[in-house]
Amino acid sequence: MNATAMRLVIPLLALAAGGTAALVFGIRQTQQILSGNPQLIAAAPSAPAAPAQDQDTRNQKTALAKAQTETAALADALAGPSPAPGNDAVPEFDVVNIEPTGETVVAGRAAPGATVELLRNGEVHDRAVADKSGQFVMVPKPLPPGNYDLTLRMTRDGKQATSTQSVAVALEAATKERPMVALMTPDKPVKVLSQPAAAAPAAGKVAIEAVEAEPGGKLHISGQAAPGATVRLYLNGSLITSAIADQAGHLSVTINKGVTSGNYQVRLDDVDPGSGKVRSRAEVPFNVPDTTTTASIPASVAASGRADASAPQLAAATAPTASDVSSPSAVTVPKITTTTVARGDSLWRISQRALGAGQRYAVIYRANSQQIRNPNLIYPGQVFVLPSR
Repeated sequence: MNATAMRLVIPLLALAAGGTAALVFGIRQTQQILSGNPQLIAAAPSAPAAPAQDQDTRNQKTALAKAQTETAALADALAGPSPAPGNDAVPEFDVVNIEPTGETVVAGRAAPGATVELLRNGEVHDRAVADKSGQFVMVPKPLPPGNYDLTLRMTRDGKQATSTQSVAVALEAATKERPMVALMTPDKPVKVLSQPAAAAPAAGKVAIEAVEAEPGGKLHISGQAAPGATVRLYLNGSLITSAIADQAGHLSVTINKGVTSGNYQVRLDDVDPGSGKVRSRAEVPFNVPDTTTTASIPASVAASGRADASAPQLAAATAPTASDVSSPSAVTVPKITTTTVARGDSLWRISQRALGAGQRYAVIYRANSQQIRNPNLIYPGQVFVLPSR
């Protein structure tokens, strides 16, 4: 072996012993050899060279080609095989940005090459194809004002997988405030992605400060109102209980049991004790995940001045006893009963199952009339609060 070939072999030996760092050293040595031996990279001579010179050039080129091949093979071995996407992969959110106008940008991860659908309340809102690294970006049509539950569903090789995450959105109409956007992930606290600018409630107006869910169906709501105000708590339009704001204007309600997973509208009404007229109202959407450890969402929601002269017809919760209430401003409800509508359900069937008589369906309808526009039309995923037997 001539001297040039020896100089090519030495970096390769060092490369095998030294791993990735040696790879760089070997490539640099090879580049130095090339720069010091122009004949190794020169094109074929225009005129025939002497036989001895031709043989020497061919030997040098053979040694160079062998060195390059072995270097590339060793680099591939050190890098290892590209990881294959798992068969149990599910799509995930990375970015959800929603403007006050409803303009939306969603980015995330899925299996490479999979078709990813953005579902809005279970219906397809937009779709994209994940690139080779599994990343995707969507810019769907703007969302109209309203409350939404966003999820992801991907299709790959004929198989579908749905995200375990969801994003709750509360988008108000005709406002410049950023909407409330919160990412819900099982076994993790709720992550607030955006919310309206925090502002102190107007004097005399009710406001929701925070909503927190805990394991076992426990829910805690805290709020503010005028000192001494009578405030009613509603879940999905059903009256749960009342509390009286203390001298500092604070109040809280804790439901110890019975809040099942699903989407809720949490509402506080400041009512006139005599007439029952609603003087101010605050409302915020909240999602209780399937497996809740601790979920919470701050809710600095500006109160609306909507008034409702109709008095509530039904208390859907088990009435708290004296031992359950430490003060009028901190009320504890032992338990409520909720049910989630499944495909094929009707109010009659729910009443038969929960209350023991289908004829009592009207009681469930009255308790949840704000989300049941037609008693003959209820939808899978709706959560109803049921009256006590």
